[in-house]
Amino acid sequence: MENSMHASVIHHPSRHESKQHGSSRFPYIVYHGVIPHFLHGYPLHWHDEMEIIYITDGSCTITIEQAIYQACAGDIFPVLPDMLHSIEKSGSAECTYFNFVFNLHLLESGSSGDLCFSRYLQPYLDGRSSLPHRIPANSPAGCALRPHLDLLAEKRREQNNETQLLIKGRLFEIFWILSDLRITGTGNGENNIHSIQSKKMKELLQFLHSNFTRQVTVQEAADFCGYSTSYFMRFFKSFTGSTFITYLNTCRLQKAEELLLTSQYSVLEISGMSGFENHSYFIRLFKRCYGITPCQYRLMHA
Repeated sequence: MENSMHASVIHHPSRHESKQHGSSRFPYIVYHGVIPHFLHGYPLHWHDEMEIIYITDGSCTITIEQAIYQACAGDIFPVLPDMLHSIEKSGSAECTYFNFVFNLHLLESGSSGDLCFSRYLQPYLDGRSSLPHRIPANSPAGCALRPHLDLLAEKRREQNNETQLLIKGRLFEIFWILSDLRITGTGNGENNIHSIQSKKMKELLQFLHSNFTRQVTVQEAADFCGYSTSYFMRFFKSFTGSTFITYLNTCRLQKAEELLLTSQYSVLEISGMSGFENHSYFIRLFKRCYGITPCQYRLMHA
């Protein structure tokens, strides 16, 4: 995501994202992400829009629902509405990517008799159809999709009516290619269990978003979910790929990063405001994550 997105990325960790993507009349936007230069990651979240993540250079870790992928240049990740997903650093690797975020209703004619929308797109909204989480760079679908995504990325800053027509046309072509990969939902017990767990995880992320600046324990989080601590730790790691404490600390560091960039509070004050009781521990964690101390980080972005 480009520099204008940096603050919003770190301001909303781990929750349902309700911001407007694009305009109300044309709900479509393309973000350009560079890890770790623009941001260190986009934590686990979900939103009502469709998203396509397109890796153009380097590598990173992408989590979609309970599946964790090592993403490489050329890989494409379709993320359906309401799916939990995140983008994180992969070790010391850098990564450049584009996020295409749009409301599927952008492709609806507005008529109840829109056959294409009801037959091919509505099933993605109501859970009757899904897509593979990862489309490899060298796959036939990946090779067919990339020219369309490259063009949409190239046109991302153009806002005229002619470009909007091009965008909608390319999106229809993208879904035509994706139709060969469509997976029809079975409605079996395994899918129902996953749906329940996904809902529980979303509720937990909302809870953590509201409480991460205080000392939330594993036991409290497990009680919130109605799970034993041992089951909760497995459940949490299956969605986030990290332990509960590591994840909370990541949220706190992102809050500290925001305050360093947008406030005049001292580093000591920011440490406490971000939920760290031990200032020295905060400094060590921040340097481990960002490679420099909080003071150096603030000076670098002054």
